[in-house]
Amino acid sequence: MKTLLMMIQDKVDKLDPWQMQDLVAGLLQAMGYNVQVSPKGPDGGVDVLAYKDAFGFEKPVIKVQVKHRKSAASAPEIQQLLGANPIDANCLFVSTGGFTSHAEAVAKHNSVKLIDLEELVNLIVHWYENMPSDARALLPLQKMYVPE
Repeated sequence: MKTLLMMIQDKVDKLDPWQMQDLVAGLLQAMGYNVQVSPKGPDGGVDVLAYKDAFGFEKPVIKVQVKHRKSAASAPEIQQLLGANPIDANCLFVSTGGFTSHAEAVAKHNSVKLIDLEELVNLIVHWYENMPSDARALLPLQKMYVPE
């Protein structure tokens, strides 16, 4: 099973940053959120906004920053997400390169949920069947049964 998860991680690694943003948005949709993905270009620190109702009025609102690279996300990047609008939203930071220890400390102190590549793949595997077809098309997977 671990080898299969590593193969999926390799596939995720090959996505470009925009595809990664769309994949994370698709994962949030699978979890029952409506999403608004920022267009390409400067996004003010928020790549995806997720909310439960169609208009985005109902709490919780989640603002998401997605960093798709080999290097670890830093504390200033966590702080940028915290300072981005909407200020009162919950924060989710996805970094395929992981996080520096200082970033982890800042996130913990400010209740920012951190997701690294391994956790992202685990969530995708769990929610995959509920993901919209365009998000699944970014990462085509096939269900397989194996003996225990």
